[in-house]
Amino acid sequence: MEAVSNLVNNVSNLVANVSNFSQPYDENREERASVVIGGNEAMLIEFNAALLADFRHVERTLFALQRNLDDFYFVTLTAITFAMQCGFAFMEVGLVRTKNTTNILLKGTIDAFVGCLSYWLFGYAIAWSQGNSFVGWHHWAFANLPPEKYSEAFYQMIFTNTAATIVSGAVAERLNLPCYFVYGTLLSGFAYPALSRWGWYEGGWLKQMGFRDFGGSGLVHMFSGACALVAAIIIGPRVGRFDPPRQGEASHGQHIPGHSLPFVGLGALLLIFGFLGFNAASQLSLSKPGDGIVITYATLNTLLGASGGALTALFLNRFLPFWGNYWSYLTMMNGSVAGMAAICAGCDSLPSWAAVLSGILGGIAFIVGRAILEKLEVDDPVDGFAIHFCGGLAGLLSAPFLIREGILFKGDAISAVGFGCNLLGAVVIICWAVIWCLPMFAILRWAGVLRIPLEMELAGMDAAKHNELSYPVSAWQEDQHGFDNKILGNNWMPPHTKMHSPLSANLTLRRRDSHVIDSTCPASCPSTEPALLRSVSTLNLGEVNPALDVSVPVLTTKRSTAL
Repeated sequence: MEAVSNLVNNVSNLVANVSNFSQPYDENREERASVVIGGNEAMLIEFNAALLADFRHVERTLFALQRNLDDFYFVTLTAITFAMQCGFAFMEVGLVRTKNTTNILLKGTIDAFVGCLSYWLFGYAIAWSQGNSFVGWHHWAFANLPPEKYSEAFYQMIFTNTAATIVSGAVAERLNLPCYFVYGTLLSGFAYPALSRWGWYEGGWLKQMGFRDFGGSGLVHMFSGACALVAAIIIGPRVGRFDPPRQGEASHGQHIPGHSLPFVGLGALLLIFGFLGFNAASQLSLSKPGDGIVITYATLNTLLGASGGALTALFLNRFLPFWGNYWSYLTMMNGSVAGMAAICAGCDSLPSWAAVLSGILGGIAFIVGRAILEKLEVDDPVDGFAIHFCGGLAGLLSAPFLIREGILFKGDAISAVGFGCNLLGAVVIICWAVIWCLPMFAILRWAGVLRIPLEMELAGMDAAKHNELSYPVSAWQEDQHGFDNKILGNNWMPPHTKMHSPLSANLTLRRRDSHVIDSTCPASCPSTEPALLRSVSTLNLGEVNPALDVSVPVLTTKRSTAL
């Protein structure tokens, strides 16, 4: 800080010269003053010039420090936000079956890479460059973008990836790979950037009306959840997800469990970590007065919202009998994500009690949304619609009531207008998602490229499409574990499972074509079945699912209804 030191020295010299006039008055003072001024006139002029230069240098130094601080803020929190991609990957992997693990990992990563390139080419220009209240048209592929804008562009790019990744989970285990390139490019490069301009850009038409969505409950979560719903409806459910109606009975859903609940838990925790950076970075600045307080509010309220949503979903699932009546770890973690989706809209200015309430509303919305999809027989393996759309909608509409300038605190016309603008924004978001996704996925379905063939869906995509098994035999088959070396032969199950070991008791029975696989009945397995058992990816172990319609007895344990 050499410039500051020079400035202090110059000011000290000025004070020393001026101090001559602070002595007691005598008759020769005016004469001495004229001598001092006359003799130092040149020095004073030089001093003023040096002082002005020092001030300008200090100003430039402080501005550079401010700019560097904001850049560091953006880059650091954006890196934390990218942890959400890891969270989504773990959750989606844990919620699909082992035979599609590589496939869902590949598709989730494709969303990130395609989204980055698409946003770099088109998205930033549409969302944040100069233009009108609907669209921008400068800085395509970051051309002529000022260097000080790169950190913010980086942050907005990662925001875009979140919107596209949520869709991949809703169509998991059945969407054809090329479709990911299509929807990833269109959503990340065109649909989401235009919507974010309307709601966040200073000249956006929704923002000018009074629309308020600090962290993206509507612009990110509602939009992506609506896109996920449209895609899931058009592509249809997975094979076996909903049984056809029997004579005199209505059709009923059949839960298809994922292969790793620990992966789901780890993914949810990574999502919580990423959400903290997600909402903290939404302030878009760290160097202005009050920024630190807003960032603190946003981060704290995010965690409070996650806690409220998680416990609400857990208790509802336990104590409402028509929603499960059991303690569900998966439901709790999904509720936490729904609570965070709800808190985004007002996390910068919600009181702490209102943050908890917003999370509770998000957890309730998630449970209701999941029940609605089950009733409508829409297959969403990761509950993307229930978590993000329903949670985001609850947060977007409750924020105008709960924020410090909201209806509950002010009760004036301005706060009421804020609710009306958010309600209009919710309608716009839904319509915009349908306008983009309905024709896009309908055309892909009409062209016959939307869904994988039935045979591939039954056998899994890891071997057929990627030739990369997530759990190859060589990684888990060991003699000391009691597995038969002839596991790929006719006697394909471990010998000790015929004695009703815990492994046999917990085997999930799966229907492959017209055959039923059962550990207690090797004869029921056709000679073609072992050909599919190239890895543990085709064995569904560690799950109890007595609801399946099978022709052989299954050893089950009655669940306790006690707390």
